Amino acid sequence: MESYRYGMNLDIAKVIAIDDPQDPFVCEVITAKMVYLNSAGETKTVAYRKLSRACSQQS
Repeated sequence: MESYRYGMNLDIAKVIAIDDPQDPFVCEVITAKMVYLNSAGETKTVAYRKLSRACSQQS
């Protein structure tokens, strides 16, 4: 698995799955994972940081 870096060139032909485990009541930065096929048909996984869904639901 590779960790995403800003400006990284990703060759994504098809997204297979996105996994973002999170607590629906806590606004925090989480590590999500995306599994995808590149243009050569190889399966790749990249991890990236993002805000949990709870952050967009808080006022």
